Amino acid sequence: MFTEYSLWLLIPIIIISLLGSILLYLYPKRASYNNKQLIILSSLRFIGLFLVLSLIIAPVIKHKENIIQKPIIAILQDNSSSLLLTKDSSFYKENYIKKLENVRDELSENYDVKIISFGSNSKEIISKNLKNEITYNDFATDISDCILKVNDKYSNSNLSSIILCSDGITNKGNNPLNSIKDLQVPIYTIAMGDTTIRKDLAISETRYNQIAYLNNKFPLEIIALAQKANANSSIIRVKKDGRTLFEEKFNIDNDNFLKSFTSILSADKVGIQRYTISLEILKNEQTIENNSRDIFVEVLDSRQKVLIIAASAHPDISAIKQSIESNENYEVNSYLFNQSPKEIKDYNIVILHQLPSNNPEHVKEINRINEAGIPILYIIGSQTNLSYFNSLSTGINISNTRVSSNEVSASFNPNFTYFSISKETENILPMFPPLISPFGNITSSPITQSLANQKIGSINTNYPLIAYSNNTNQRVGVIFGEGFWRWRLQNYLINQTHNQTNEIIHKSIQYLASKVDKSRFRVICDNVFAENQSIIMDAELYNDSYELVNEPEVNLTISNESGKKYPFTFSKTSNAYHLICGILPSGKYTYTAKTNYGGKVFTANGVFHVSTQNTEAISLVADHNLLFNISSLTSAKMLYPRDVEKIIDLLKKRTDIKPIIHQNISHHKLIDLWWYLLIIVLIFSIEWFLRKYWGNL
Repeated sequence: MFTEYSLWLLIPIIIISLLGSILLYLYPKRASYNNKQLIILSSLRFIGLFLVLSLIIAPVIKHKENIIQKPIIAILQDNSSSLLLTKDSSFYKENYIKKLENVRDELSENYDVKIISFGSNSKEIISKNLKNEITYNDFATDISDCILKVNDKYSNSNLSSIILCSDGITNKGNNPLNSIKDLQVPIYTIAMGDTTIRKDLAISETRYNQIAYLNNKFPLEIIALAQKANANSSIIRVKKDGRTLFEEKFNIDNDNFLKSFTSILSADKVGIQRYTISLEILKNEQTIENNSRDIFVEVLDSRQKVLIIAASAHPDISAIKQSIESNENYEVNSYLFNQSPKEIKDYNIVILHQLPSNNPEHVKEINRINEAGIPILYIIGSQTNLSYFNSLSTGINISNTRVSSNEVSASFNPNFTYFSISKETENILPMFPPLISPFGNITSSPITQSLANQKIGSINTNYPLIAYSNNTNQRVGVIFGEGFWRWRLQNYLINQTHNQTNEIIHKSIQYLASKVDKSRFRVICDNVFAENQSIIMDAELYNDSYELVNEPEVNLTISNESGKKYPFTFSKTSNAYHLICGILPSGKYTYTAKTNYGGKVFTANGVFHVSTQNTEAISLVADHNLLFNISSLTSAKMLYPRDVEKIIDLLKKRTDIKPIIHQNISHHKLIDLWWYLLIIVLIFSIEWFLRKYWGNL
């Protein structure tokens, strides 16, 4: 116990308490009590007064508590479909799961065991029944991502060992050997799968343009792979709408056969076009799941033209232009303001970098763009004149401005509904460097939504960083900061690709430049989904004043090609609707959404495709060499599934896996402790009771 004040103060407290008890009972002496009773009553009064007066010096009790943290053992279980395409599939579904549960239960006595299933993504399993969670149905395997996520999550929480249970087949993400270089924990591996090379023919890879233009031709390259199939022959076909567009017979002349085929296809129809590639099945082939694949090509009528006008030269201009040009759907021209073209009506969207600045001519030019009804994406920076910007009626206002700026990071807004971005882009946004944004309070109209909000330091704000308005006449987007070029560089540093920053720009232009749908009820969803991807849809309903409402219920019916129907009901967001339909089998689907509002029935129809994902079936030969190297480089061992329970003894023999003892020190003021106050009340209550009781004897 300690106090903020000098302990010398206890002397006057004792004196005051002593005087109070003496003056009340001993001087003058109470005739109605005997000496023993007077001593007891005066002692109770002294103790009570002392405890009360002691609170003046604010005494504090220091409490120490030792917390033992068990070592964490992370079991990473491969949940990909390749494991069920081997001869041991029944063992993996039954006996192996029971063995894994036994390992978990026995280790749980001394360790904190975490079980994480992984494939294209990873997920921690909480359920005790692993059979319901480990179903081997994922369509890709990313070992590296799972290991890194586990290390990031538990490295500061006494992560002591990782047990990786997999066949070693990786078809997504980075090489796991590159991801374990800085890991400080042993990685034991359970070598699942089959290393035997069997007779198989597969479509290894396809290369094609995802976007083509009407009446143009585009190339399709197909790479076929065959193993243990020497002296066989097959036929490759490309079909669309039941018609064979390309066909070629070929002979397999060795046991490690690889052949490339090229076909030139014609884009003869606008919309999402589905092409089916197939290889004729060989006799006694190991698996036929990898003999066919669907690809989807979006055929457009014409390119979108994008105009970039900048107040001055800036690295953002080049970065944005490179992002746009990565999509063949867009044609880009960039100019400084004094060189900008006089004719703008041919452009579908204009990007204004730090315009308007202090030149009044900028406002005149922007008004000319507005009169033409061309969508605008504003990029606000240090040169932007915010007073001029506020006068442009964009639906966004920046007030209380100073001649200063903030470094602001991006915080994804989960309530954004105007369009969807991939999970990868959503996750990487907070990792991007801060943008330089003008200081000020930002207000926006109800039809404006932010894709990302500003994060200043560690504080998340409601100020938009990337925002869009859903104006029926002219759509407007605003990026509140300069420095996009840093995002593009960081994107490549993290993923060795610009895909995520490209997606932000592409989706922004696609949304802003698309013709405004003036219908009062609409459904928004992607045209193509992967077979292992959840079908996500959004819906919007407008009243007569063209304001978003979501009072009535919205029902949706999805139908597959055979006529089977899947009914759903949209969930309501703040002012719109959202629906996650789950995962559907590959194929073509049509949907109809209905709602009743104000006595009127509104409907919306559409089509989407679910593409086949057979990545796991391309190669079924387990890579035990990779697993052995992972264990060897981390001072661990590799075991086989039937011996998985031996991992228990291996872990118990390690002397470097120990619990951590944390000491938790807490401080409590006596005045805040209920039991201390209760003691005071009890002492005075006992004194009062005895005084009354003995006084009446």
